[in-house]
Formats: sequence, structure tokens, C-alpha cells
Amino acid sequence: MAAEPQVYEILAQALLYPDATFVARMQARDQALSVASPWAQQMVDALSGEALEDLQAEHVRLFVNAYGGAPCLPYESVYVEGRVLGEVAQEVAAFYAQWGVREASEMPDHAAVELAFAAQLARLRSLFEEGEERNLVRQALEEFERDHLRVWLPGLAADLQTADLAFYRALGVALQAIFGVKAAAGRSGRNAASSDLFLDLPA
Repeated sequence: MAAEPQVYEILAQALLYPDATFVARMQARDQALSVASPWAQQMVDALSGEALEDLQAEHVRLFVNAYGGAPCLPYESVYVEGRVLGEVAQEVAAFYAQWGVREASEMPDHAAVELAFAAQLARLRSLFEEGEERNLVRQALEEFERDHLRVWLPGLAADLQTADLAFYRALGVALQAIFGVKAAAGRSGRNAASSDLFLDLPA
């Protein structure tokens, strides 16, 4: 079942490069949740006392570049196809385009971008009363979760258990709490309208 928009937003925020306002933003996202979540509080608590430089270094090691390769490259194509910018990236971009948005600043299948898109659909769903429009948005969000988020984010969550910092291990726990655990060891394969709107990442 699709989550509330604030859930997608806090997870997307956690996957972004930590800047000087990162901790404050994570705390604000936690407070914005309509229902208190142990996994969210665990992430925020893990930030206590962490130096910004350590968070930044660990983010780079996990998600960008490390000796022997980054262990958690945050792209669906990597987990599904074993390569960057695979066919699934085009599929995701096409999904965005159907809803009049286009990704900004990152590749379309980056975990934070996918989660930000899910948050936008969840917010759009809440704007409609019961009816055809609400059902269309609900179905789109459920389809996006089923065909994309739940396919690969459990694998990313498992890989995050290798993190050196407790915050990123807690992020892995949070992703598992929302999207489930991966079915098998290793990176699993996949289960058998235009506008000027940008898909902005959490700010």
C-alpha cells in the first residue's frame, strides 16, 4: 500500500548529499510525519553528534565512489540491470512524463528522484476527493511502487547495512520498513503529458 507523502520525502532527503542544513531538514521531515515512526526517529537520533564531514565522506563512499567501487550506487538500473542508465531509467523517465514532470539534477532512476516522484503523486492523490481522478493517481502510485520502488529498494536497504555510520544503517532499516526485504542474496533482477514542471528533490 502506498505511503503518505511525508514518508517518501524523508527517505528521499536522507539519500541526498549532506549539506550544512541536512540535520535540520531531517528533523523537520521527521516532525512532519503524521504518525510517529520508530525508523524515522532512529535515523534522526543517529545524526546526533555526527560531524558533517563524516556524513559527507560516508555518503560519497556509499553512493558515489570508493576503492573497489561504491557499494550502494543508488540507481535502479544498477540493481535491476547491473549497469548505469539502463532501460529501466528510460521507463522511469517515461512514467514521469506521463504526469507532466521531468527529473532535475539527477538521473531519473536515482533513489531520491524516484521517492520524490512518489511523494508528488501521494500529494496529488490527497488533493482529490473520491472519484475518477483520485483513483487514477492512486493506481499510478501503486503501480510505480510495485514496478519500481519495491523491486530494488530492498536490495539497496540490505547493502546499506555495510555502512560505517549508524545513520546510513538506520536508513537501510527505514527502507526495509517501508518497502520490505529483498527476496534473495545479491542484487536481484526484476520481477516477471508534457509540461515545464520539474521533479524537484526535497529542499
